[in-house]
Amino acid sequence: MINIENISFSYKTKKALQDISLEIKKGEIFGLLGPNGSGKTTLLNILAGYDSPSAGKVTVGERDLLAMSGRDVEMYRRREVGFIWQQTARNLLPYLTVLENVDLPLMLTSMAPSERKDRSEELVELVGLTHRSGHTPDRISGGEQQRAAIAVALANSPSLLLADEPTGELDDTTAGEILDLLGSINTEFDTTLLIVTHDPDI
Repeated sequence: MINIENISFSYKTKKALQDISLEIKKGEIFGLLGPNGSGKTTLLNILAGYDSPSAGKVTVGERDLLAMSGRDVEMYRRREVGFIWQQTARNLLPYLTVLENVDLPLMLTSMAPSERKDRSEELVELVGLTHRSGHTPDRISGGEQQRAAIAVALANSPSLLLADEPTGELDDTTAGEILDLLGSINTEFDTTLLIVTHDPDI
């Protein structure tokens, strides 16, 4: 599913990645452990098509990410990738309800409004938030916000789900529930899942 060969990436002031190679099989749950500042999020950004390495090769499925046009990368993100950011504010718009947040990415598809409504409600139910579907993010707990973020990330039925410290702001019990949910999604949909974290308990 993912094949990375000898990639490097530098910011203006530091080198974030150097000669990184990685292979992840389709349907695998893969955990990448490292301290803050070690380049984990940079790697996710490369796999999502937000950044390009200065050297090396990156393929996801049949796609050579470094050979794609900007339009191709945009379509790749819309159709193939789900991203769960560490900061819940980046996952959810504060003025939309849970259901509206999940529906938002579906507006970029060719789905009819009735199909979108059904899909949104199905995903909200999948993550156990039907009773919170009409609430805005400020009216639900951190764990519920992360569940909503997972529903948003699953809206496009991605083959690849990228999670950046998905339990970083949660207590141990809630973190366990989120990891169980991600495991269930992997089992049910055969979604390839890459989780980056600094927490060895993950």
